[in-house]
Amino acid sequence: MSPSRTPLKGNQHITPPSSFVDAPLTPPPTDEKAFTKAPRVIALFKDIEAGRLIKQSPWTVFQLAQGEYDEIERRIGQDELLCGYVKDKIRYDYDGSVNQLVVRMPTASAKSIREGSGDAAAFAQKVHPARSTEIYFPVDDAPPGTKSKHEPDASFWHDDAQFPGVIIEVAYSQKKKRLSRLAEDYLLDSDASVQVVVGLDIEYGKKRSCKATLSVWRAYMAHTGDRDELRVVQEVVDEAFRDDQGNPTEHPGLRLHLSDFAYEELAQNEIGDQDRELVVSAQQLCQCLTAVETKVQQAGSLGKHSIASGVKKRKRSVSPPEEINSGDEAVYVKQEERAVKRMADDDPDYENIKSSSE
Repeated sequence: MSPSRTPLKGNQHITPPSSFVDAPLTPPPTDEKAFTKAPRVIALFKDIEAGRLIKQSPWTVFQLAQGEYDEIERRIGQDELLCGYVKDKIRYDYDGSVNQLVVRMPTASAKSIREGSGDAAAFAQKVHPARSTEIYFPVDDAPPGTKSKHEPDASFWHDDAQFPGVIIEVAYSQKKKRLSRLAEDYLLDSDASVQVVVGLDIEYGKKRSCKATLSVWRAYMAHTGDRDELRVVQEVVDEAFRDDQGNPTEHPGLRLHLSDFAYEELAQNEIGDQDRELVVSAQQLCQCLTAVETKVQQAGSLGKHSIASGVKKRKRSVSPPEEINSGDEAVYVKQEERAVKRMADDDPDYENIKSSSE
């Protein structure tokens, strides 16, 4: 899952997108045949603009010919709409010393999708986070009504789904040994209604390391000789996103899709081909994990009100329900009769109903 990142050279020159705005419409060079990457770069920009690249690598590297970057600028300058989109949305780096262009795929946050319009926004608005929510799964090959229960650290639910689409578990020491089995339980026992299980492993040990790793599990259908089998694959295996000192690494982060937040049929019905990619960067993962760790560490030191020793706490004794004696009952009956009479005097419709019933 982790795409390789091509490092940029030390003397990298970053050309701001604004350079495309007033790019001079210079005549094309005489040897356009050498410019094989320029059409591909323009096509990539147009695909990004149209939202057709759902699973594109976060970095796309083009090795350009001498002068080809100027040709790309010229072509973008000829398309006013594309030029505006490139300026506003697309991030890229160009290293003039080696003629290398690196295009960074734009990523959307859940918030930006929810605040948008269309089917994707409507779908995202129905997805909500939950903490320590109990999840019950039926148990195969067991008496009817037999269920297993789990309480994940965090989960994300669609309003119309019985099970969460994404589950997150934070693992310390012993829990890490159970994480793979736990992921299988979530994915298989839900019949793949749970789409993704994310594991964040904190490797605290004798060296007091702050290193943290990311793991991701998904379910897939394996076609065997005589039948199909629902299986689980670990797509990401213990990839470090935080180093020993607690700093974010160069890891590309957790990559999910909007469709991951509900079971397949529901996602297909509601968003169809309007799926969107969501990326949680290594820095964001570190921030979330730090917040969780801080809360855990503070659990035993948070303040509370104190009272002097020896003070007794007195609660009311549990007494049987009070019984109504005959005298009280007569009083209640008269009160009810007066209330009915007042209602009759104030409501003419009551008299009509009473007359008709007689």
